[in-house]
Parts: sequence; structure tokens; C-alpha cells
Amino acid sequence: MVSSPESRHVLADRWLMIPTNWDPELLGRVAPLRPAYLYGSLPRESTLRSPLQLPEATEEEIAVHIGEAARAGIKFVYVMNATCMGNREHSEEGRWEILQRCQWLADAGAAGVVLANPLVIEFVRRAFPELEVHVSVLAEVETPNAARFYEDLGVSVIHLAPQVNRLFPRLAAIRSAVSCRLSVLANEGCLLECPIRRYHASVLSHSGESTRGGYHVDYCYYQCSLAKTADPAHYLRMPWIRPEDVGVYEAAGIDLVKVAGREKMGDGPASHTEWILSVAEAYHGRRSEDIARLLVGLEEVQPLFGERAGRGVRVQIASSKLDGFVEFFRKGGCDLDCQRCRYCDGWATRAVAIEGDREGYEQELEHTLERIRIGDYVTGRPA
Repeated sequence: MVSSPESRHVLADRWLMIPTNWDPELLGRVAPLRPAYLYGSLPRESTLRSPLQLPEATEEEIAVHIGEAARAGIKFVYVMNATCMGNREHSEEGRWEILQRCQWLADAGAAGVVLANPLVIEFVRRAFPELEVHVSVLAEVETPNAARFYEDLGVSVIHLAPQVNRLFPRLAAIRSAVSCRLSVLANEGCLLECPIRRYHASVLSHSGESTRGGYHVDYCYYQCSLAKTADPAHYLRMPWIRPEDVGVYEAAGIDLVKVAGREKMGDGPASHTEWILSVAEAYHGRRSEDIARLLVGLEEVQPLFGERAGRGVRVQIASSKLDGFVEFFRKGGCDLDCQRCRYCDGWATRAVAIEGDREGYEQELEHTLERIRIGDYVTGRPA
């Protein structure tokens, strides 16, 4: 059992967890921020990201990256957080593949792995006790009971489900229930309690197969983008954490603040490195201007059908207009009944601005969704 949050100096030194794009320049630039961890994976790994979204790297390049990070005092954890493996984890071949991957990571000096599958957690813990096991946000740990379950499996870190980020009484209960480290994901731009989140995780877990088959399409991303654009209050309901409010989570006993964004490829490694660095600096310095620039999941979505593209929008969330916003949540005011509450709606009118042809963008998204619904699309196979 841990001591009370008030008696712990939780974020004393290394508390940031940052994605890597394998750019050799990234390590030197983030090292002054003293992150606790870097994380990433091979594009072909089954994770919450499509292989089309992730930067390329070889096993040899990753091993060098891990070694250089270790010399800078930064641990590396490898992401293997598919929620569905088609039951391959029950086959000899599937188990062998997982254990071979872990052996490679152990040999390369990686600190640990991020997993969502409880069976895989069990046999990785048994075969590689030297590796830290991190429970992925995709395991949806959001209660003391769930946290105790995973701690009993011997995990080192639990990355909590983002939907509890602003449920401070729940965070306190989870903190009191376990002694392992707890992490919050700070900059996810997904809908609060997204009703298709679990389906989305399964879609992405199998995205390698569907990409190879020429039928991969991210229906969920189009659907969520349409919902957010249609109701700007969603931009404040989403459970991101403002850099200025990191101290509130420190007081709640949180050990790590994780920054999402391994898929933020932009126009190449250099632009991706700049984005990772800018977001990491914002959270490290606990200062920001436009929250929307820090979030993943707010990227302008291009319709599948280029003849209708070009009516994009740009969302801005003014951090300076959100002083005091977190206090309602810190005091336990949120019951997740947004339709009744309307707290975020009022703040959204002051802090959220949407530039561009919003109506046209909504029409493009709806048009794309309709084409997906009737199966009138072909995504093509990679070369």
C-alpha cells in the first residue's frame, strides 16, 4: 500500500514518457527534459497504430536507439499492445513470436514492454522477469479492482484509461489501491468515453492484415471527427490534461505523464521530431498556448475521395482561457453526464475556435462515411 498522495513528491525528477520516431537527433534534443521513458515499435508490430502511420525503422536501428537512450539515462519500452491477436497467443507459433520479440528487446537493453493482453502479460512476466511490464491504456484500467488485478500479475506501471483523467475521486481510489506506478495519458484527442473506442482498438490491432488485403479504412476516425466538428463542446470534454495543470495530478499521486504521438509523421522525420519536442517541452515546462496543437486525434481528416477534398478546418483551444477549468473536476464535480451538466459547453464558448469551412468539412466527412457504409471504396494494397 502506498502512502497518501500529500506525503509523496511524485513528479520529482523523471516523470515524462515520450514517443520516439527513431530520429537520431531526437534523443539529444529531448535529453535535457529528462524523460523517464521513450516508447515506440516497429511499424509491422500489432499495436493501436496502423503500420501506415508509423515511421520506418529496422531492428538494428532500434537497438542502437535503445542503447543511446540508456546512455542518456532514458529507459525504453517497446509497444506490443494489440487488444486482439486473433487468438495467436494460444498457439505455439504465436507464443514463440512474442517471446522471440521479448528476447530481442532484452538483448538490446530495453527496459520493458507495453501490453494489453493479460495472458501475454503473464507469460512475459514469467519468461522475462527482468523486463518491466506496462499495462496499456487499451486494457481500460479505470477502477481500483482492475488496477489490483494487474498489480497482482506483477506489472510495474499501469497506464490508466484516459476517461478517468478528470475523475479525481476515482484517481484517489486507484492510487490508494495499488503500489505500482500510475500513468496518465495527457494529450489524447479522442471523444470522452467514446462508444466505439473498443471497436477502434480491434480495428487497429488488425490493421496490418487489412492493409495487406487492401481493405483498411479507419471508419472510427471519420465518425469521431464528424462528432467533434459538429459539437465544439467535445473539444473540452475530451480528457486531455493541460500542461499548466500537471501539478494537480502530482498532488493526486500520479507517477508518470505520457505524451501520445508516435503516428505524427507530418512531412517527414524532421517535422515529427519538432512536434514531439514541442509537446514534450510544453508538458515539461507546464506552459501552453493552444491545447489543440498538442493533441493527437485532431488532425484534419482527408476524405477517401480526393475530388471532394479541400474544405478543412483548424481547431484552436486557448489555454489562457482555461485557468480554473480543472477545479470543477478536482472537486469531484464530473459524473460523465455531459448532456445534463453542460459545464464544458460554457467553457468551450470562450476557449474553442474553429477556423475554416466547418459546414463543408462536415459534409465531406458525412459523404465519406456514407461511401464506407455502403462499401463503395477501394483502399489499395501497399506495393
